[in-house]
Amino acid sequence: MTRFGDEMRRLMAEQGVSLRGLAKRVHYDVGYLSKVANGRKPPSAELATALDAALDAALDADGALTALAGTRLPGATLDPDAEDRLRQAVQHPSRVDAAVVDSLAVTLAAQRRLEDAIGSVPLVDPVTAQLTVIEDLVRDARGPLRPKVLDVAAQWAQFCGWLYEANDRFAPARAWFDRATEWAIEAGNADMVATVLTFQGSLAWRAGHVGSVIGLSQAALRDRNVYPGQRAFAAMQEARGHAMAGDGDAADRAIDTALDLLGLATERPEDAPPWLYFHSENFFTLQRGLTYRYLGRHDRARNGQAVAWLTAGLDGLPADQRRAEWAGEFVYHLAVAHEQADEPEQACAVAAEAADIARQTRAIRLRAQLQRLHARLAASWPTLPAVTDLGERLA
Repeated sequence: MTRFGDEMRRLMAEQGVSLRGLAKRVHYDVGYLSKVANGRKPPSAELATALDAALDAALDADGALTALAGTRLPGATLDPDAEDRLRQAVQHPSRVDAAVVDSLAVTLAAQRRLEDAIGSVPLVDPVTAQLTVIEDLVRDARGPLRPKVLDVAAQWAQFCGWLYEANDRFAPARAWFDRATEWAIEAGNADMVATVLTFQGSLAWRAGHVGSVIGLSQAALRDRNVYPGQRAFAAMQEARGHAMAGDGDAADRAIDTALDLLGLATERPEDAPPWLYFHSENFFTLQRGLTYRYLGRHDRARNGQAVAWLTAGLDGLPADQRRAEWAGEFVYHLAVAHEQADEPEQACAVAAEAADIARQTRAIRLRAQLQRLHARLAASWPTLPAVTDLGERLA
């Protein structure tokens, strides 16, 4: 325990980061981090890995804190307390109570924070394994507690679907999104139903199925009782679908709808579902920039807007979110916008940042996207040193 705290403080000192600054990076309470650093609290597997990820960028910490904590990378289990709660719940389903369900919600929130720090790849298998246990709870849950169990189970299934989507494993992603929909409908959680419809639209986007992108996003918009921030996300995705189809007017109308809904959401922040924690003004700025990036394929003025909005959105993100896997995809699209503007040096510089994020988070899809971008750049500017350097970085 002392060795962990000593190493944690040493890495913090070498990077020049305060305890409060580190707490912001890993989204943990500063008081709790203080107790861990001073040996008064044991670090969990999730915290040790998140700290390694937060300190790795400048110092190449290389898993030192995870090793000192005596934990594995998150590949097999939950933290011991949560795992024990799950085991007891499965062995004695009649003893499941609201406290057990609440603990599952807390554990899921930690998993989401961890994914922001280390990427989706290490979490696919453990979250899938955890869901097999949660499925047992759903089967046995009854009475007044059943809706609460179904509610948290739907959130886990949606998260699992996203992890598979992030790794271009579409079949299991669809299966878990379907399961999340089933559970959310039974639980009466309209916000989660709309969320899953939006993510199914995201799957269609990745597959290039423009009609489904638009249709599923519109379906997520229909229920006016859904939190307006979630509906705003669906409207932005609809705009992206119209942009992919080359319909700028329809894209603009959908963006206007999204902005109106965002205005309503700012009046009701307390109603935001917990899984929308990453929604912010900068997140929607990035979504808008992505829409313009598609319109910019055939319109230089729109492409200029894409560069401006994507740059502004990325610059406004906190440092920890800027290095997250999901943010890396927007960095990639900014590089593509520079490519579309015939600005190869800028495209390579931005792509190099995305390559660093792909390396840190082991983002399979992002790396593949960057390799395809490099191939296009090499075909158009084969002798440009920046293109050569990018190729070496990706190699």
